[in-house]
Amino acid sequence: MMPAALLCALGLPAGVLLIRRIPLCPFSEPPAGTSFSIIIPARNEEQNLPRLLASISSSATQPREVIVVDDESTDDTAAVATRFGARVLASGARPSAWMGKTWACYQGARQASGELLVFLDADTYFVPGGLDRILAQWLDGQDRLLVLSVLPFHVMRQGYEQLSLFFNILMAAGAGGFGAPTPPRLFGQSLLISKDTYFRAGGHAAVSGVILENLRWSSALRKCGAHILCLGGHGSLHTRVFADGFHQMSQSWGKAFHQGAADSGKCVLALAVAWISALWCTAFLLVAPHDYGRLSLAIVYLLFGAQVRWLARQLGSYHFLICVLYPLPLAYFCFVFGHAASRGALGAKAVWRGREV
Repeated sequence: MMPAALLCALGLPAGVLLIRRIPLCPFSEPPAGTSFSIIIPARNEEQNLPRLLASISSSATQPREVIVVDDESTDDTAAVATRFGARVLASGARPSAWMGKTWACYQGARQASGELLVFLDADTYFVPGGLDRILAQWLDGQDRLLVLSVLPFHVMRQGYEQLSLFFNILMAAGAGGFGAPTPPRLFGQSLLISKDTYFRAGGHAAVSGVILENLRWSSALRKCGAHILCLGGHGSLHTRVFADGFHQMSQSWGKAFHQGAADSGKCVLALAVAWISALWCTAFLLVAPHDYGRLSLAIVYLLFGAQVRWLARQLGSYHFLICVLYPLPLAYFCFVFGHAASRGALGAKAVWRGREV
């Protein structure tokens, strides 16, 4: 009984403190006449752009403009964006101190004419009414200092995508402020901000050389008096991220997650370590040759599985079996994270879409 009780006492509360709940956008419509520009940084996104641009064009509330910043794409990104009526902005020569995404976003913001800037990753898309609900949430408080960031609901169609479970959970815990220890930061996939607040906080120039710019920029925004609100995207903003296969998924999660762990804060990191340790210990003790109380440990294992399931269903279309068999995605997480951390310690750079980051 002792190991099981200790694991429950440490692991389950740690998981609850990481994420208590993920609030969603309410069902409402924004007032007419909202002046906003949508900015989409895009590098080799010919496959993803049609889905996002079609979801924008079918929304009841239409932007003043959709700007697709073509970040030196080698495919038909520009042609696809033009075909859907977007304004294509060819990225200028990237300064050496900038990352590709931050440079693309900053150029788009400088060209935008709307009073509200909406930044979106190209692999996101709105469900019917989603754009209206997100805009209504920002406009509801009539607070021009509000910065809204939505974590897209992860839609998966291939089995390998289910392995991303713990990356999604810990990303939400580290950036969303959904738990007890830290205030909300920002998610990198979406951002709604007034133009004057954006430039007052330095825009993406303030985090020009940072891979996970969303985590670092939040402190600069708060210094300018901004209020950050993070929400879950289920029912409003969804994403299909890893359609190109297992290797793409591993590259994507590995390219900067060790930096994200450090930027999430010491409290989140400590809770994550305690939670993951309890998850692993439960699984190992359950199958250990020595009987440490298998019935009690089996109950604890099922409790952890239920906790993982409760978190997973708020973040993506995860199957309940991957939650019950949580050691599989947990092993994948530890391997990718460890590999990326070791490469970073050796000074090796990650590669994403043909470019070192």
